[in-house]
Amino acid sequence: MNPPASSSSKQASHADPRVAACGDDTILIDFQGCCSDPNQAVRALWARLMQDHPPYCLEPVAGVATLSVVLHSDCQSDDVRQQACDDLRTVARDAIGAVPAPGRHVVIPVCYEPSMAPDLDRVAELTGLATAEVIALHQSGRYLAELIGFVPGFAYLSGVNLRLSVPRLPQPRPVVPVGSLGITGHQCAVYPTATPGGWNLIGRCPIRLFDPDLPEPCRIQLGDTVTFESISSAQFDRLWAKR
Repeated sequence: MNPPASSSSKQASHADPRVAACGDDTILIDFQGCCSDPNQAVRALWARLMQDHPPYCLEPVAGVATLSVVLHSDCQSDDVRQQACDDLRTVARDAIGAVPAPGRHVVIPVCYEPSMAPDLDRVAELTGLATAEVIALHQSGRYLAELIGFVPGFAYLSGVNLRLSVPRLPQPRPVVPVGSLGITGHQCAVYPTATPGGWNLIGRCPIRLFDPDLPEPCRIQLGDTVTFESISSAQFDRLWAKR
């Protein structure tokens, strides 16, 4: 990770991040309203804590604009929690303006065929674009994994073209097929498992995005950049058979 920006390079208008205990075993750091890019600060702090775990830190859990620090079971007394809050307040300030090391570039194959994209026409209608334009705009994007959550391996990817910004479905689906590519607002994501979901489905990915048997179970990790490669239904079937 690059060294934190010096205090002189930070805007004087920045407020301090909010740091507070959240229950007995967690401390929450909230960067909302204190810097221009809260997620960059979250990723910088997450990388620092992953690289050098403080003795009280069991696990840092990154959100879009917040980071939770789960405490070790023997570090949950009032005194230790207060000491941890004071320490995290200092390192959280350092994270503002820091630039985290770039993640990997991950290419994800997606089939945009109508049979695998039940909401593609809806997105086209809402945006006033032709279906081919929706696909082209989405495929040309470069996306950032701002959060891994909801279910294991589910990467919230920011960077969706503003012309593709659409609301969630009026009613969520009880089950979204595994591998479905969903889009809503400025985010998109591939569902690594079959779950309920209300995002607009515009394609489907044939490869596994979460495998608990691998050393790194999540194919997409926090801070990775992602691009999508369009494939045919025949290519989809061949890749699906290798899962």
